[in-house]
Amino acid sequence: MPKVLIIGAGLSGLSTAYALRNSNFDVEILEARPRLGGRIFTLEKENSQLEMGATWFGPQHTSLIQLIKELNIPFKTQDNGAEAVYDFRPKGNIERFQIPSQGTATYKFNHGTSHLIETLAEASGAKIHFDEVVDSISVDESVKVSTSTSVFEADYLVLSIPTQVISDSIEFKPKLSETFNQLLQNTHTWMSDSIKFSMAYEDAFWKSQQFIGTLMSPHQIIQEMYDHSTIEGDQNALVGFLNSNYSNLNSEERKEKVTRLLESYFPDKEIHLKAYADVNWRNEPYTIPKNAKSLVPHQNNGNPQLRDSLFDNRLFFSASETAQQTPGYMDGAVHRGTEVADSLLNLSV
Repeated sequence: MPKVLIIGAGLSGLSTAYALRNSNFDVEILEARPRLGGRIFTLEKENSQLEMGATWFGPQHTSLIQLIKELNIPFKTQDNGAEAVYDFRPKGNIERFQIPSQGTATYKFNHGTSHLIETLAEASGAKIHFDEVVDSISVDESVKVSTSTSVFEADYLVLSIPTQVISDSIEFKPKLSETFNQLLQNTHTWMSDSIKFSMAYEDAFWKSQQFIGTLMSPHQIIQEMYDHSTIEGDQNALVGFLNSNYSNLNSEERKEKVTRLLESYFPDKEIHLKAYADVNWRNEPYTIPKNAKSLVPHQNNGNPQLRDSLFDNRLFFSASETAQQTPGYMDGAVHRGTEVADSLLNLSV
């Protein structure tokens, strides 16, 4: 039975494993983190779901929607209200604007994005090894993957981790060409520039008839914010992105500034914070190397050379950034992960 080794238990890697579940391939996954999901991470805190990574998708994300319908994962429409607050201080004022009606809906998962990951991992049936950080890859008669503790051997290898991490952290034998290595370094990693935050409250004090939490600011610590409450009322939460200028602060310091800012918008409200969390993805070593280049968002995402197999169809790249369809998004991860599985299945015919 031919063996496929997948590096990365995020959405792309799990999509490949799921698509191979009924094949004659023996599939194993190596994951550097102690958890599933990669850049998808729903933190459960104080009976609330705080989204630290990918959250939203739309009807144009056809590969993702096909997968979640197949897995019976419930999702719902994101409601941003009729008005948004724009805080232009200190170079302007706080103003309210009508939100233009969107041409297409935006969706989110009923039980958090990690529900998709957990269901997909279980349905794939693949064996997953956690806390396995890949040091080197050797391709000869077989593919050998070395970590700090083990050596894994396979017939085929799928790299489902960000390309910048591959270039920075993994030694190849034989070496990758310098041209291809430069492409890996110069491919922007989705989420790597973001500080995602979420907070849960006892009640949704921010909601009014027109405004339900949508906020934008070019200068304050909160850059974007949206309501993340449930229709049932069992969760009152906000989620969004923080200004990258505050990345030098730790999470507690950012929490204090975010809390004070929200209180300043609603001085007459009684506010009871239940939970706060944020993730500065720039500091996540398995998302982006410490000294990685600062790139234009989505730079080289979808580059066709990233979909070339190497070493006589033994090595494939399948992170979301390599996808032809919607690269750098959840849909791209599913699309490319499934595409790589199809390539492997064609090789076995």
